[in-house]
Amino acid sequence: MLPRGEVGLIFANIGRALRVVSDKLFSAVVLMVVVTTLVTPPLLRLLMKREEPRAENAPA
Repeated sequence: MLPRGEVGLIFANIGRALRVVSDKLFSAVVLMVVVTTLVTPPLLRLLMKREEPRAENAPA
């Protein structure tokens, strides 16, 4: 998990314990943390593949 996601889960859990966050909202936060944690690495890999090394540093 990303630290950002873990912090979101901690705040959502505290809010739920204080009855500031509803169960519905808590579920949405947990779902978003899980989805963004799983989707981010493949998307970053895909974006990084598109960048090709420049020819300036290639040996002659």
